[in-house]
Amino acid sequence: MDQVTAHARSGYGLLLDQCPRCGGIWCDRWELYPLDASEAPRLEALDETRLQASVEPAPTSPGRCPRCTSPLHPFRDPALPADARVERCPVCDGMWLNRGELTRIKQHAPGRPDPLPHLTGELAKAVTWAQVSNLDAATYAADEPPEENTASWLEWLRRAGPWLALGALVRILLR
Repeated sequence: MDQVTAHARSGYGLLLDQCPRCGGIWCDRWELYPLDASEAPRLEALDETRLQASVEPAPTSPGRCPRCTSPLHPFRDPALPADARVERCPVCDGMWLNRGELTRIKQHAPGRPDPLPHLTGELAKAVTWAQVSNLDAATYAADEPPEENTASWLEWLRRAGPWLALGALVRILLR
């Protein structure tokens, strides 16, 4: 197997394995789905000398995992075309794609709608947010706790608590 690099949709690089004889691609666990669709034509480009050379017929039984040599099993996923021939290793979760399967999979658009707009709409209806009329005053008020009685301390905490939590969260995310 030859190692080939490919881009993921997130911008990271992936290291895939490709058979030099047949052009099939081995994706380790979690490499198939983030693979950028624009990489499929490059990885599965036709080599005319290979195309004209004689090849052995494909085995009728599943192949073996190139990592752990376990027998591969047919893999089905609703996000993939129904007639896609993908074989998966039950031990290491890698997937074998014959030449041309990657292009078919990446061109396939599942018929499921994107759930994100629906979920965010429901979340916006369910959550009520406090309204702040003066952001600067709320920020400065959070810096100075009152020193009088317990009631004013609790009132300060009720007003400033969310801002303190938000500030702590921003500090955590930025470090």
